[in-house]
Order: sequence, then C-alpha cells, then structure tokens
Amino acid sequence: MPTISSVPRRHLVVLLVAVVSGLAVGGAPALAQDGGPPTTETPSTTETPTTAPPVGDTTGTTTLDPDDPGGGEALPEEPVPVVPDTVPARDPVPGAYGVQAGRIVRQQLRVAEAEAVSLQTTYKETKQHVVDLEAELDLLEEAITGLATDERAAVRRVEAARRRFEARTASAVVRGESDDLSALVATDDPNELAIAQTLLGSVLDADDQAVREYLAAKREVSAYLVGVAERLVDARLELQTAREHLVEARRATVTAQFNLAVFAAGSEIVIHGFVFPVGDPHTFGDSFGAPRMLGTGYEHAHQGTDIMAPFGTSLLACERGLITEMGSDVLGGTKLWLKGESGTYYYYAHLSAFADGLTVGTVVDAGEVVGLVGDTGNAKGGAPHLHFEIHPDGGMAVNPYPLLKVVDDLRRLAKAREQ
Repeated sequence: MPTISSVPRRHLVVLLVAVVSGLAVGGAPALAQDGGPPTTETPSTTETPTTAPPVGDTTGTTTLDPDDPGGGEALPEEPVPVVPDTVPARDPVPGAYGVQAGRIVRQQLRVAEAEAVSLQTTYKETKQHVVDLEAELDLLEEAITGLATDERAAVRRVEAARRRFEARTASAVVRGESDDLSALVATDDPNELAIAQTLLGSVLDADDQAVREYLAAKREVSAYLVGVAERLVDARLELQTAREHLVEARRATVTAQFNLAVFAAGSEIVIHGFVFPVGDPHTFGDSFGAPRMLGTGYEHAHQGTDIMAPFGTSLLACERGLITEMGSDVLGGTKLWLKGESGTYYYYAHLSAFADGLTVGTVVDAGEVVGLVGDTGNAKGGAPHLHFEIHPDGGMAVNPYPLLKVVDDLRRLAKAREQ
C-alpha cells in the first residue's frame, strides 16, 4: 500500500478531505464550498437587517478575466489595524469541536504527515482496546449466567459490594483525608460544629461500612468466583476509561487529518474554528499574488482571494473575534477588519452593507452575519464579490485559498451527508 508521502499531492488533498469527513465528530461548525463553476443554488436569505454606509465616488468599469474574475479591481495594500484588545475568553465546552477553536497552527507538511499517522495509529489501538474489553465482558457475563443460582447470587453480591467500595474510594480521593475534612468545618458556633462533626463522622462510617460489606461478600464464595466478580468490575471500569480515551483520540485524529489536508493543499497556516466567509452560492479561485494596477504607482501583487457571489449574499465572520475597523473608501469600498481569537486579522472589502448594529468593538461569533456581498469601491461595474485577506498576528498576508478550499469542500461533504 502506498504511504502518504508517496501519493501525488493533488490526490492527497481529495483523499484527506474524504478521511476527515468520515471521522468528523458531530457538532463540527459548518464549513464551506469549492471553487467550481457557478451553481443555480438559491442565495442565502438570512433576514439580517443591514445598513449601508455612505461610499465615496467610484470610477471605471472592468473587463473580467475568466481565470481571474477580480483582476479588474485595483485594491492596493493597506495597513492592518492592529489593536491591543483581545477577544474575550469563552467557556470551553468539554467534548465539543469548538474546544479547538481559536488556535492557529504553523507546521511543516512532513511534520503534519507524521503527526496524522501517529494519531491515527493511536486511535486504532484505542478502538481495538475498547472492542477487546467489550468482548471480555461478554464472556464474563456468560460465565456468570452459567453458574448455579446461589453461586450467581454470591458473585453479584461481591460485584455490588466492590462497586460501592470503589465509589467510596473515589469519594474519599475527592474529599481528602479526615484531617482535611475537619478543616472544611468553618464555624465557631458550637451547635453548627457539632452537626458538622456528626455529618463528617457519618461519611467516614459509610466508608468503613463499604469496606466491611466488601470483605464479607468475598468470604462467602470461592477464590475463583471472587476473581470473576473482581475482574467484572475492573473490566467495566477499564472500559469506561477506554471509551473516554477513544473520544479524545478520535478528536485528535480528526484535527490532525484536517491540519494535514490544509497543509497539503499549500497553506502556510491552519486556523481552528475557521468558517467560510461567504454564504451560498459562491465560487472562487486562487488569485493570490496575481499582478494588480500594473503601470501605476500602486502596482502590487494581489494579497487575497476574490470570492464571487450574487449581490446581497451573506458575509460571515470566519472566526469568533472582534471588529477592529469599519469604513468606506474609493478603492476598497465598504470594508471591515476582524481580529479573530487566534490573533489572526481578516480583511473584508467591497461590501454592499454592514449587518445592522455592527460597530467597532463588537464581538462576533464564527458564522455570524457581518455584512452583504457587493461591488463597492473600484469593483463597481464588475461581478459582485468579497475581497478577503488573512493576516496572521497582524503581519504579512498569506494565501487564503488553500484553507478556504479545504474548509469549503468539507462543508459540502457534511451538507451532502445531511440530505
């Protein structure tokens, strides 16, 4: 079987997207769509009130290059509005995909490949351990079922006593030693102190009672049957732990496969919690680095990706973050900057309107509507689209296309599975 490194990269991305989608845990945030031909899908009709700010005069029309439909725009680089403000922390949701959100990853492709292979191996081993424990429990239950009635009852008594003993042991670990318990009685009132000491004594008596019941139950049966009951309890406890590890291993594997897919597509970074910034339908291509404003004093390479979509299509916050700047000018038209919780800055240009109520300093969730697709600025006369840039840590722009492409493909696959 060919190794990951021996598969042609153009095929690797497709393979990894399929793998990630097959492993994806429920509850993952909606992702996005590919750069194929325009679809006939009806545009999103999110009824978010919008307000259109005044826009300066725009000039000129463009002849669209089919290979670079945004080539007619003349959007020069502008400084990233870096701010010291941080995105307010949120409470993590244990077990949810969102626990990975807000993390930026920079990794060499070979490192991402090795990590993906290692975590996939761990996941398979953990899954096999769960299967083995489940099979062992089935055999133990069969063995107990085959015992005589009195022996079976005796084994169940040992099992029940052992469970109570384990529960009291776990409780004692949480509570601490008896000296620690006494320190928790924070009162000078003699009556309250007496009540508290009585309750603490009852807790410790319950611990002793659990031990006595356990030992008494063990004395009632043979060593063999005690061993069966003990192993039954141990196997159940091991299975519970193994299933918890399996969930974590699955999540780690999904994350590593996603990272690998994005890096294999050519991205410099991976941003967890990233959502495609334009609603349906949309198309886009890789125009990063394409020449712009040739022969003028503003000549430069294209710093973003142009995402084509019908006029008025919803624009979404691609990451949970903070709106750091909003405004309008002749070239970028209606525009905004978003600082994500990963520290990445995102630039949205040529909007037709902002979402109603959006202001500088607003904290938005990933996927929240921040505006609508338009053709403002020097995009006037061309196809409506979003000019989108990614600036990790507020620095130089990186090519958004690889991340957008993988996220978009995964969203398509997830959507197809739901239908």
